[in-house]
This record gives sequence, C-alpha cells and structure tokens, in this order.
Amino acid sequence: MIMTALCLAKLCVLMLSLVLDVTGQGQQQLFNNKLACIEKEECGACLTAASHCRWCADPYFGNRVPRCNDDESLVAAGCGQGLIQRPLNPLWEVVENRPLQDVRNDSVEDVVQIQPQKLRLSLKPRETKKIKFKYRPAKNYPLDLYYLMDLTWSMKDDKKTLVSLGDDLLAMLKNLTDNFRLGFGSFADKPMMPYAYMDPNRMKNPCALQDESCEMTYSYRHHLSLTTEVNDFIEKVDKSSVTANLDNAEAQLEALVQTVACDVIGWAPRARKIVILLSDGLMHTAGDGKISGTVMRNDEACHLDENGYYSEALTYDYPSIAQVYRLLDEYKVNVIFAVTDDVKRHYDQLHELLKDFTYVAKLESDSSNILKLVKMGYEDIVSVVDFEDNTNEGPMTIKYFSDCGVPDGPLVETTRCTGVEYGMTLNYEAHITLESCSEFRTYYEDINIIESQLGQDTLALEVQVQCGCNCSGDQLKDISMSCPLNSHPVCGVCQCDKGWSGPSCDCSITDDTASAELMMQCRAPNASRTCSGAGDCLCGRCECDPGYQGRYCQCQACDVSIENGLECGGVGRGSCVCGQCACAEGWGGSACDCALSNETCLAPGSDEVCSGHGSCECGKCICSWSDDTPPTRYKGTYCETCATCQNPLCTTAEPCVSCHLNDTCVDSCTISSVNYTVVESFNSTEAANINDISCIYRLKDCEYRYTYAAATKESIDMEIVIRSKECSQVSSARIMNVGFAIMLCIVVAGIVVILIVKSLQIMSDRRAYAKFVKEAEMSKMDYQEMNPIYKSPISQFTMPEDFPRDKME
Repeated sequence: MIMTALCLAKLCVLMLSLVLDVTGQGQQQLFNNKLACIEKEECGACLTAASHCRWCADPYFGNRVPRCNDDESLVAAGCGQGLIQRPLNPLWEVVENRPLQDVRNDSVEDVVQIQPQKLRLSLKPRETKKIKFKYRPAKNYPLDLYYLMDLTWSMKDDKKTLVSLGDDLLAMLKNLTDNFRLGFGSFADKPMMPYAYMDPNRMKNPCALQDESCEMTYSYRHHLSLTTEVNDFIEKVDKSSVTANLDNAEAQLEALVQTVACDVIGWAPRARKIVILLSDGLMHTAGDGKISGTVMRNDEACHLDENGYYSEALTYDYPSIAQVYRLLDEYKVNVIFAVTDDVKRHYDQLHELLKDFTYVAKLESDSSNILKLVKMGYEDIVSVVDFEDNTNEGPMTIKYFSDCGVPDGPLVETTRCTGVEYGMTLNYEAHITLESCSEFRTYYEDINIIESQLGQDTLALEVQVQCGCNCSGDQLKDISMSCPLNSHPVCGVCQCDKGWSGPSCDCSITDDTASAELMMQCRAPNASRTCSGAGDCLCGRCECDPGYQGRYCQCQACDVSIENGLECGGVGRGSCVCGQCACAEGWGGSACDCALSNETCLAPGSDEVCSGHGSCECGKCICSWSDDTPPTRYKGTYCETCATCQNPLCTTAEPCVSCHLNDTCVDSCTISSVNYTVVESFNSTEAANINDISCIYRLKDCEYRYTYAAATKESIDMEIVIRSKECSQVSSARIMNVGFAIMLCIVVAGIVVILIVKSLQIMSDRRAYAKFVKEAEMSKMDYQEMNPIYKSPISQFTMPEDFPRDKME
C-alpha cells in the first residue's frame, strides 16, 4: 500500500510539473507575442512586426494599453472594430497569360516566348513568394545581321572572298531563319597622326607605296542599311574601296559604337541583332586618342554625315570597353569577332570582359570560312537563355531556379541556361523576397523579369509592397484631430513631418544640437549610455546601427533560417522580439525553422511516426537501431527499411510501377488515397539522391530498379523514378555477340597454338643444326688423321747402311 501511495504521489507530481511547464510555455509565448507589438509607435511598423499585431487608429484611444497590440487586447480596451487597422489581404492575380507562340506569316507582333506575361501580387516584409513561368525560343525569329569589315589594305583579299559568296550566303541564312536582313559597314582608323599619313599626296592615296589607288583613310563608314536584298549587300561590298593606315591597330570599337547607336542602321525593335566584325588587326581603346589630341570622352552618340562617314573622329577619343558593354546591353546587340589567328588571343581577352554579348572565332587569312563562322556564332548565341531583373536598387530580391529544358529535371538555382534548342520549353521558378521595409507605407513597385539576350520578352510584376496602413475608412473621415507644428495626423496619432522629430516635432533632424532632455529619451532606465552604445540619438529617437533594434537599440538581430535566409523563418513562422524569435504555432527552433508537426514524418498510407523506427525532429525522421544481431540502423525518409527487413513502401509502390510499365497509367496513379508519380530515367547520368531508396520490380523476364522519395510538388505524395532495366531474355543481338565472342576465342586460341608449335619446331631445328655442326667438325678431324683408306702423297726412301757411299762421292 505504501509503495502504491508513493507511486501515485510521484505520478501526480510529474503530471503537475508537466501542466505547469506547458502553462509556463504558453504564458511565455503569449508574452512574446505581445512584446513583438507593444514597442511599435507607428501603424506601419506595428502591422509589419508580426502577423497578429493590430493598430488602433482612434485618436481618442486611452493609454491603458499600447495602440499596437493584438485584437483581443484592443477590443477589450475599447477600440472600435472599424478603427482597428489590420494587415491587407494577400494579392495574387494573373493579369496577362497568352500561350507560347512561334512566328507566323513573317509577323513578330504575336510572338510569345514567355508565359505568363503579367502578374499582380503583394509582399509583406520577411515574405517570399514563388512565381512559375515558362520560356520557349520562337522558330524563325527575325535576324538583323550587320557586317562590320576591316577595309585596310591587308584585308583586300577578304573583301573579294565575301563578294564571291553571294549564293552561299543566301543559302546559309535561309537555314538559320526565314526572316533575315543584311547590312554593311567598314572601318579603318582616325585620319590623323600617328594613325594615318598626313602628307597631302599620301592622304589622297594611302596605298601609293603599293602602286595602287585607294580611298582616303576614315574611321567608320556606313554603306548599307539593313535590307532583305542579298544582291544589294553583295553590290555594296563589291563597290567598297580599301584604304590604309600606319599601325596595326584600328578603330573597331569606335565603329562598333556607331553601328549600335545609329538609327540609320535600321535595327528592328523585335529582332535578334548580331554584328559580325571581321579584322586582322588589334584595336584602339579609350586613352589611345590622347596621342593625337582627341582628349574628349566618347559620348556614345551617333555622328554620321550624309555620306555615312563618322564625322567626329577628330573630336572624340576611342570608346572604353565599359562604354561598349553598356551599349550592347542597352540595345541588346551581340557581336561575333571573326579575327585571324595572330590577333585572336587579343580578342579572347576582350571576350572575357564582354562575355554576355560576344563570340570569338578564328578567321582564315582569306576569309574563306566566314559563312561557317557566322553559322557557328549564331547558333552559339541563340543557344543561351539568360534572365535578369531591375531589383538592384529596390527593397526586393529575386532568386531563379530552372530545369534548363531537361524533361522532369530538377530545378537548379541559375539564371543562365546553355544548349537551348528551338522547341525546347524551359521551366523557371522565381523566388521574390521582401526582406524589410525601407519606409512604412503601402505602394506599388514594378518589377520586370527580362530575357537578357533579346530584351523583348518580359514578365511584368506589379508588386504591392504592404508596409503601411490604410487609414482612410469611413469612420476615420468623420474624426478630426489637431496636431502641433511640423506634424500631421496619421492613423489616430500625430506623426512628424519629414526632417522633424521629437515628442513635439520641434527638433530638426539636420540640427546637430540636442538638449539634455532629448538625450535622456534615448537612454534606457538605469542605463549609462545613450542608445545602448549601438546607435545615435537624433532628436530623442535612437537610430540603431546595423544588427541592432529596439527603442534603445538594446536588442540584437534575430537568427536567420538556413532554409530560406529570412529572419525567424519569415512570415507565418515567427517574429523577432528583442533578439529572440517568437515562433508561430507549429514551428520551433532558434530561427523558427523547425516544424513541430509530425505530418512530414508519416509515410504515405501509414499512421506511424517514422514507421515506428525513429523519432520526428524538426519535421524529419531520426532513425533508430534494430534489435537484430548484429544491430543495423533503419534508413529511408520514414525509417521504413533496414538491411535485414523488407521495405513496405517498395511493396506499396509496385502497383503504380506495374501500371506505368503496362501503359495503363501515364505518369501518375493513386493507391489507397496516396498519390504517386512515375517517370523513367534509363539514360540519365544524374545519380539518385542519397535519401532515395532503391527497389526492384520483376516483370516477365525483366528486372526494373526504381527509387522513390517524398514529393516536393503539391497534390503528390511520392515520386517514383525507374532508373534501370535488365532483361534475361536472349535477344538476337545477344546471340550475335556471344557467337562473335566464341569465334574470336577460337581464332585467338588457334593463333596461340600455332605460335607454340612453331616455337617448338624452331627450337628443335636449332638443336639438330647444332648437333650437325658438331659432328661435321669431328668427322673432318678424323678424316685427316685416322681414316684407314687415307694414303699420304709423300714417298720416303732410305739407302741401305752397307751401300758404299764413297763411290757416290
């Protein structure tokens, strides 16, 4: 009995402590919610502090509770419902959404390459909204191609080559697009020392040393405006005359500025604009003109006389590369530098500075490959899609994600896609964020998302920046209030005019003097430093340094969520209260980026958290170890499988894989209220995600390996990707491969046997020959000394001893 009583007592104490803990947490949360509001003294700052903050606009509202508070507190304090300012309702409206459209009947008026075209939406501070749009390059988009040619003496043969390519040029352009126009211009150098001859006779004919006559030196000349008549283009090129200069650097950039900026060129408002610049020389840049006395900065304006010559070459300096970049970006003109090999390195360095608008190609010495270079450069330019926007100076930022036209490909953060072909649809997702309010008022901001290569296809965003209050209700119109000098009534309180501050709005912000009374208003109770040492006191108000906030700058900035980069996770997750995040319901963590709900830890079709093999922390499963020997850790998004157990989600997904392979469902199916998507990725080089679990499905004689993962798309629970297919059925190709392998093995084995036999035979012959040589030598020796039938040719006679010798003497 005593033990039972003790257990009951402990249980009661535990339950009581839990209740007190929960009550304490609830009271702390309620206190933080109120504290997020009550410090704000303006309506706009109040409504943007947190989603539950409200403002009482009644000028006769008492001081029992702060004007910035929650709904219940304001109503209880006597503020009428019609005088309570609440955050504006979210705004999302598709204003224009025409379908994607290619060029039809040579008209570009109805061409649509981006969809949708216009949206109207709202943003609150610390809020991010996702905008989905598509882009598809239109077929037969107009092309304006302007040939800008170096016509100095060294390029004489190149001009003749271009003239001879008339029919080939027409055929090449027809292959690129049916809507094209051609123009022609030329350049040399400034007609002054030290770039050209100043002798009167040499000025009239700079080519006298070559016993030829040519045109006087000029900087740039426009010969032919953009036209569809190829014959006119060839005729103008043929009639153009070469000239000469002294150095190996010409006025390419000066000519390029005139080509881009002059209306007489005839650039179409909706066309792909390309300048192909042919040269074999280096280029002059800004500063080189000072040698000749042309010290005035290039004005980037058009200066062509009635004959098409650049008339201010003796006045303005050469343009800088930065000026050229600005013009190319403004007019959306691309440049193909077709240059010879000896100067290509120089233009490669220029391309690194103008990478977004230029292409460099090697030109043969006689320009024989010019058509090939035009085709390559055009294809390289049109294969790039890049987006930009005009949020650089505004309070909003935009991040771009795209699949770059890969079917069912992942969205990767990028603005630039390469390798784009006609008919390819690129899916984009723009995340637009308003981090904070620069001023507390509600206004509209126009944002344009532009395809930077053409600059003609735009997604227009009309963004309502909800940083202020709408204090113009019918009840407020009937209430009149008087305010002191240098102030005006705003939402029930007197707000100082711009440039004035202080309790009575009598302190000029531009005045450096500050009274002791105003300085005391910037000092927290029991504090020795004004603005907590983290700001400046201006007319009784603290202007806090970056990273600090609060009335006395006593609070540091709150933590930023790693997930979205917003303070306290952004709108809907939490609000910053003096350096700490007050999280909304369902969220926790230091930055309110930890989901407290277990929904994301429930496997499709299951009610068990993490399949009963783990715990849910911040919306993700932390898997535990199994009871096997040896123990293994469970794995998977929902801890659904281990090394020694069957995966239940593989079994659940099999019917969807089966119906997809049998063509009874296209790319999605539903089983037990669980929605699946099924895609094939046999040839994909992309590796499976580390969290994706591999399963095997056998159909007839084939084995399919697929992975599944929790879906990131709405209305879809699971994503299935079939990654490989292996079949055991013998195919004719496999039989041929096996037969070929057997034949190859037989041939190789035969060759090896022949080599072995041949080697043995050679070795045997060598041993027999050595034996023969040895026997031959032995037989020769015996023949000379011991042969029984051998008779010596020498005869020897001996006289008898008794023969009288003296007779012979």
